Amino acid sequence: MTVISRETIDILKNFSSINKSIVIKPGQMLSTISINKNIMSVAQVQESFDSQISIYDLSSFLGCLSLFDQPQFDTSNSQFLAVSDSSGRSKTKFFYADPDVIVQPPQKEVKMPSEDVQFRLDAGTLQSLQRAAAVYQVPDLCLYGDGGVLKLCVTDKKNETSNTFSMEVGETDDQFCYCLKIENLRLLAGDYNVTVSRHNVAFFEGNNVKYWIALEPNT
Repeated sequence: MTVISRETIDILKNFSSINKSIVIKPGQMLSTISINKNIMSVAQVQESFDSQISIYDLSSFLGCLSLFDQPQFDTSNSQFLAVSDSSGRSKTKFFYADPDVIVQPPQKEVKMPSEDVQFRLDAGTLQSLQRAAAVYQVPDLCLYGDGGVLKLCVTDKKNETSNTFSMEVGETDDQFCYCLKIENLRLLAGDYNVTVSRHNVAFFEGNNVKYWIALEPNT
């Protein structure tokens, strides 16, 4: 039996926004990748899974877990996952999906092709930018280097008269602009060390969780 923590459930909820399915591998790592392969995430959890768990409808599975205060996993059956409460009085079965129909991330560690810009993104700044994007209904988050200042700005890069909201996040001697879609910024709340590559990928490293998000080509 493996007791599933609230933190792990929160990670699974976050992953369900990236891909509706997941294959949990044996060990302490969870990983996911979007269908379009433009968002990928890996998280280390406190539980250790002893066998593979293939879930096609992750949202439904999370609904199943919400029926229990402290869900416990029993993977002794090869056809389904048995979930119970701490007393063992309440139980449910969740049948495994075929892992071959689930889009899965690569097994090897992803390496950044280059490390061109680095900065710290705190939880408050992240939340403010996401709120501003929702208020202004704009699709893009752009990282600008200009005049010695490094700033993040929510905007519509295709509209020169778009409303914008920006926050300074550091200093730089370089001039550049890197953009990603707000809809792809599916991060758990928290602080992140961010690395941006000119090869159109951004890496967000948080507390036990990492994200790789594709940037939009500059036009």
